[in-house]
Amino acid sequence: MLLRIVKRDLQRNKIITFGLFVFIMLSALLVASASQVIIELSGSLNQLLIKSKAPHFVQMHAGQIDSSAIESFTAANPLVKDQQTVEMLNLDGSNVYLGSNQGSEANSVMDIGFVEQNPSFDLLLNLENKVIEVSAGEIAVPIYYMKQKNLKIGDIVSVLGEQFDKKFVITDFVRDVQMNPAMVSSKRFVVNAADFTALKQQLGEPEYLIEFQLTDLSKLNDFRNEYQSSNLPNKGPSIDYPLFKTLNALTDGIIAVVIILVSVLLMLIAILCLRFTMIATLEEDYREIGVMKAIGITQQDIRSIYLAKYIVMAAVASVCGYLLSLGVVRLFTANITLYLGVAPASILQYFVPVLAVGLIFGVVVFFCRMILRRFNRITVVEALRSGTRGEARMNTSRFSLSKRKFVNVNAFLGVKDVYGRFTMYGLLFFVFVISLFIVLVPVNILNTLQSPRFVSYMGVGQSDIRIDLQQSNQIEKRFNEMITKLENDPDISKFSPLITSRFKVLGSGESLNVETGDFTIFPLSYVHGGTPRSANEIALSDLNAKELNKKVGDIVHLEVAGVARKLTVSGIYQDITNGGRTAKAQLPYDSKTVLWYVVALDVNPGISVQAKMDQYTKLFYPAKITHLQSYLAQTLGNTIRQLKLVTGLSIVIAFSISILITSLFLKMLLAKDSSQTAILRSVGFTLGDIRRQYLVRMLIISGLGVILGTFAANTLGQKIAQMLGSFMGASKIQFVVNPAVAYLILPLLFMLIVALTTVTSTISIRKSSIAKLIAE
Repeated sequence: MLLRIVKRDLQRNKIITFGLFVFIMLSALLVASASQVIIELSGSLNQLLIKSKAPHFVQMHAGQIDSSAIESFTAANPLVKDQQTVEMLNLDGSNVYLGSNQGSEANSVMDIGFVEQNPSFDLLLNLENKVIEVSAGEIAVPIYYMKQKNLKIGDIVSVLGEQFDKKFVITDFVRDVQMNPAMVSSKRFVVNAADFTALKQQLGEPEYLIEFQLTDLSKLNDFRNEYQSSNLPNKGPSIDYPLFKTLNALTDGIIAVVIILVSVLLMLIAILCLRFTMIATLEEDYREIGVMKAIGITQQDIRSIYLAKYIVMAAVASVCGYLLSLGVVRLFTANITLYLGVAPASILQYFVPVLAVGLIFGVVVFFCRMILRRFNRITVVEALRSGTRGEARMNTSRFSLSKRKFVNVNAFLGVKDVYGRFTMYGLLFFVFVISLFIVLVPVNILNTLQSPRFVSYMGVGQSDIRIDLQQSNQIEKRFNEMITKLENDPDISKFSPLITSRFKVLGSGESLNVETGDFTIFPLSYVHGGTPRSANEIALSDLNAKELNKKVGDIVHLEVAGVARKLTVSGIYQDITNGGRTAKAQLPYDSKTVLWYVVALDVNPGISVQAKMDQYTKLFYPAKITHLQSYLAQTLGNTIRQLKLVTGLSIVIAFSISILITSLFLKMLLAKDSSQTAILRSVGFTLGDIRRQYLVRMLIISGLGVILGTFAANTLGQKIAQMLGSFMGASKIQFVVNPAVAYLILPLLFMLIVALTTVTSTISIRKSSIAKLIAE
C-alpha cells in the first residue's frame, strides 16, 4: 500500500518531482566534487613536495658568491640538514624561440632560466613525477609554456644570439616545486651539463639559488633570521617551504573554496525547495489527510507515507550526484593533475566525497521530518470542512482600492497580497537573494582578477610599462644610462625610478626589502595610512606589518649605512609579489646593497605601448620590459580560466534554481488560492487579469531579492574575496564591479527568467472555476 501511494504521488507530480530530484543531485554533485578537489589537491601537492625533495629555504642571489663562506656557515649551523648552490643562467626573452612560434619571448613577463638537473634535492620532475634526465641537444620545458604555447614532445626550442645559434629538442616537460605556478614570474628550463656550459660562454647572466634543507622545519624563521643577519650572499628575494605550498595550492584552492561556497548555498536552497514542495503537496492533499485521520490511520503512518517519497528521491539523487561527480570532477582537477601530478590513491579520496554526499542526504531527510511536523496541527474537522489549512494574514486594512482611483487593479491586488502574506513570500525572497549571490560573487571575483586595477595588489602603482634591471655587470651604469635616455624621450609623459635594497631590522634579526623612490608619481592603494613622504617614514606590506606586529604610527628601527634609523610607519599596503614581504621608503642606498632596479612609466596619449616596448627591448637589452596589463593575463591566466568555468556553472545553477523554486512556489500558491481564484473568475476577472496579479507578486519579490542579493554580494561576498586574497598577501581586495553586468544585465535577466516561469506556471489557472469549487 505504501509503495502504491508513493508511486501514485510520483506520477501525479512528475515535473516537480523530477526538478527537485535534479536539484538534490546537483547539490550532491558539487559537494562531492569540491571535497574531491581538496583531497586531490592536498595529496598531489604533498606527493610533489616529497618526490622533488623540496628545499626549506632558498636565497636567490645575483652576482659573485663566496662558496667557502656558505660551506662554513652550513657546517657550523646545526639546523642545516643539506645544502646546495644551484647556478641558473638567465636568458633574455628575445633570445628564446619556442616551438613553431615565429616570435621570440621578448614580451613575456617570465624570467627564463636555464639549469642543469640538481644533484641532491629540489629535483626537477617530468609529467610522471620522475627525475628529469636530458642528453646533449635535448631540453625539458616548464609546464607553463606547454600550456601557453601548445608545445609537445619533439618540438624545437631555439636559442639565438649574435654569434650563437643552438636548437634543442623537447623531450620532457618540467614540474618544478619552486616555479610551477603561473604567478611565479620565473621559469626553469633543464638542459644537459655540456649544453649549459656552452650557453654560459655565449649568453645570459648567472644567478644563484642558495638552497637549504633543515633538520627541524618548525625553526625555519630562526634559520631565516640567522642567514639574513650573516654576511652571506643575499642580493635577491628569499623564498621558503610554506610559500612553495601556498603558491602551488593557490589557484586550485581558490576554485575549491568557490565551489564549496556554491555547494553550501545550494544545500540551503535545497532545504527551502523541499519545504515548498512538501507544503504544496500537503495543501493539495489536505482533505485526503483528514480522511485518513478520520478512518484511524495514525499520524506516524501518514508521516511515513509522505517521508518515504523524499527518502527514496534523496537517496537516488545523492547516489546519482556522486556518480556524476566521478566524471565531472576531472574538469576541476585537470589542472591539479597537470601541475602537481597524481597522488597515490588513498581511502580518503573515496571516503570524504561519500561522507559529503551522505551529509546532503542526511540534511534532506532531517528537514523533511521537521517539515512534516505540520501534521500535528491538522485537525480532522478543519481538513474535511475547508479542504485547505489556509495561511494567517496580516492586517491589510490600509490597502483600500477606493482610495487609489488611478492604481491598476491587478497591480494593486498583487501588491496587497505580497504585503498581506509576506511571511510566506519571505522564503521565496530569501531563495532569490541566495541565487543572485551565487551569480554575482564569482562574476565580481572574475572581473576583479581581469581588471587592470588588480595590479595595485602587486605592490606597484598602475603604469603603462615597467622596466626591470636584475643584477648584472655594470648594472648601476646601465641604470643611469637608461634614466638619461628616458628623460630625453618625448613620448614619455612621466616615469619613476625605483631601487630596492635590503636593510636589517634592529632588535628582531630580520631584514626588509625596501623600495626607494617617489611613490607619489604612481601611487599605491593603501589599506591603512598613506605614502611615505619624508625620509623618516616607511610603508609596510600587509604581511610584513603582521609579522613585525606594526600598525600605522608605530616605529621601525632599521640599520641604514651602518647607522640606526628610526622610521614611522606611514601606511600599510597589499602586495602579492616577492612573497608579499616588501616595504617602501625614501632612504639612501648603496650600490653594493641594491637588489634590483625598476622604472615605471606612462607614455603620452596616442603613443603605442607595444611599439614603445619593442623599442625599449632593443635599446635597454637585456632589461625585462613588461606591459603590466599583459602581466596579469600571463600570471593569473590559469586562475582566470578555472574561475570562468566555475562562474559559468554558478550562473547556470542559480538560474535553474530560480526556475525550479518559482515553479514550486507557484504550485503551492495556486493550490492555496484555488478557491479565491475561482471566486475572482466568477466575478469577472479574466484569466489574463489573474495571471498578471501573480506576475506582479513574483516581480516584486524578485526585485527585492535583486536589491538585497546585490547588497549581500558587495558586502559578505567582499569578505569572502578578502579571505581568498589573504592567502596571497592581499587581505583587503576590493571588488572591481562592472556596473552594466552586475547591476543591469544579470538582474534583468534574472527577473526575466522569473517572469517567464510565472507566466508558464500559471497556465493551470484556467482549470479553476466556481462550479468546480461548489462541486468539491
